[in-house]
Amino acid sequence: MLRARPPVPVLLLMAVGLSDLVLTAVLYEFGLIVELNPLMRPLIQSSTLLFVAVKFATLAAAYVGLQAYGRIEPVFVRRAAWIGTIAYVVLWVGWVAGAHLG
Repeated sequence: MLRARPPVPVLLLMAVGLSDLVLTAVLYEFGLIVELNPLMRPLIQSSTLLFVAVKFATLAAAYVGLQAYGRIEPVFVRRAAWIGTIAYVVLWVGWVAGAHLG
C-alpha cells in the first residue's frame, strides 16, 4: 500500500514532470517547439497522444515506485526526489538554452 501523503520532494518532481508534459504537448501542437529529447522525439512525431500517454505512464511509475520504496527508505526517497527534481530542471534548461543559443 502506498503512503497516503507523499513527501514534498516527490510532489515537486511530479509537478516538474507534469509541467514538462503539458508544456511540451501544447507547444508542439501549436508548432512552437520541437521535442529535444531523442528518446521522446519519435513518439511525439508519431502522435502527441502517444507521447502524453508514455510520458504520463513514466511519471506514474516513478511516483508509485518512490512511494512504495519510501515506506522502506524514506530518507533515501526524499533525497533521490530532490536530486531528480534538480537534475530534471537543469537538463531541461540546458536543452532549451542549447537549442536557442546553439
